[in-house]
Amino acid sequence: MKTLLRVFIVVIIILGGVLIIVVGKKPFPKPECIVCGVNLIRTLGIAEVILGLGALVIQANLTEKQRNL
Repeated sequence: MKTLLRVFIVVIIILGGVLIIVVGKKPFPKPECIVCGVNLIRTLGIAEVILGLGALVIQANLTEKQRNL
């Protein structure tokens, strides 16, 4: 049950990253600083998806190791 909950949390993180990427494509007003731009939002969304997928792979490896013990 814990494993299923962890996988569910990781999937929510991945969906959040995809949502950030999609919302980041909408027009924003011109930011006053370089760091506040649309590219940063898109980059953060991509990073969240990549980290979520990495967490899913690590979770699968830990589950497989626990089954072998």
